[in-house]
Amino acid sequence: LTAAPEEVAVPPAEDEESSGTPQPGVLALLGRALLFGTEPYATVRDGDHPGRRGFVIVLVVVAIVALAQLIAYWLGWLTAPRLDSLQGLLYSTVTGWPWYAQQVQQDPTFATQFQQGYTAGWEALRILLGYPTLTATISVDVSLIVTTFGNWFLFSLLAHWTARWFGSQARFGQTLGTIALAYAPLLLLVIQVVPGATVPLSLLFLLMLATKYMALKVTHDLGTPQTLFVLAAPYVIVAIVVALVALYGGAYGLE
Repeated sequence: LTAAPEEVAVPPAEDEESSGTPQPGVLALLGRALLFGTEPYATVRDGDHPGRRGFVIVLVVVAIVALAQLIAYWLGWLTAPRLDSLQGLLYSTVTGWPWYAQQVQQDPTFATQFQQGYTAGWEALRILLGYPTLTATISVDVSLIVTTFGNWFLFSLLAHWTARWFGSQARFGQTLGTIALAYAPLLLLVIQVVPGATVPLSLLFLLMLATKYMALKVTHDLGTPQTLFVLAAPYVIVAIVVALVALYGGAYGLE
């Protein structure tokens, strides 16, 4: 009798992700999204942890735009006329008046309060004149970060809920990931590094409407009318809520 030959275990075929195929980076995905390609949305939708990757994508977008704003401030500060000497000259003149000395004698804290108010007044004057200030730049960056993350999450939540109402089987994480790519047009704000260059907000809004439509279409695989409805639903819902708050708030104030 001869022994049966031992069976040799054949390893299972590896899929594309487990075989170590490199996935596109965040910048590559954003670049393709700016060119209105559908491939990056499908890549994020089918990848591992699309919601987590969407957070990283939004973080990269706001970080690039915020850095561009800081560079634009620095370049503007280099080319703008200097107001520090005029500010210091007027401060020395005012603090030399007898009125100032009298106020300091009556209230020892007057000097500190006057200096703080004087500095804040010049800062506000620079902002009104369009002079590049670090305070205004930081405020714009913080507002950009907060509003972008808030809008991304709120729009994704409302759009996903509406798409599920139409029968979509996509996960919420997939919606988060693909909608994050729809914020790629914000990268056009980098052009503001060039002094005097601006991007119309209406153009940004229209471009983001187009990218959001593509993201929703790829993620939920709905028909064109349904996708347009899902795209418009978050804006309509927010507008209704704001109108109700304003209406009832105004009525409460009148009462």
